Amino acid sequence: MKYICNRCDKVIQEHDVTIHYTRGSNGLEIFAICQSCLEKYLKNTKENNYRKKDQDERMKMKRKW
Repeated sequence: MKYICNRCDKVIQEHDVTIHYTRGSNGLEIFAICQSCLEKYLKNTKENNYRKKDQDERMKMKRKW
C-alpha cells in the first residue's frame, strides 16, 4: 500500500510511513508522515502542546486586580 506524506507530498511505501491521529476542529484528523518529515512534525507538535499548557496555567492564576 502506498501513502502520500501530508508534509512534502512524496509517495511512500507503508513501512516508511508514520500515521498520526489528532483531534482537530473538524473531528479526527489522520496524518501520514514520511521519516524525513517526522522529526519536524514532532518538534512542532511538542512546542504547540507546551504553549497550550503554559496558557492554561496562566489562565488558572489568580488576578490581583
